[in-house]
Amino acid sequence: MTVEFNEINAQNVEVLVNGDTYGKLNFDSDENVWVLWPAEIDDAVSYFNSLEETEEAISDEIIEFAKEA
Repeated sequence: MTVEFNEINAQNVEVLVNGDTYGKLNFDSDENVWVLWPAEIDDAVSYFNSLEETEEAISDEIIEFAKEA
């Protein structure tokens, strides 16, 4: 399983899992956090103000979920 992050611009990143779009990361400047909008659901998850920490947490969560499935 591969998790990739394709930076579109400074505030928008596409999240890919095995080459397919998993969702989009958008930086919320009001809250100062990165927010993941998964493609499969109409809800968002807030992470950290650091893109690097956010990407690491998302990768870990996706890989862990895949192991449990």
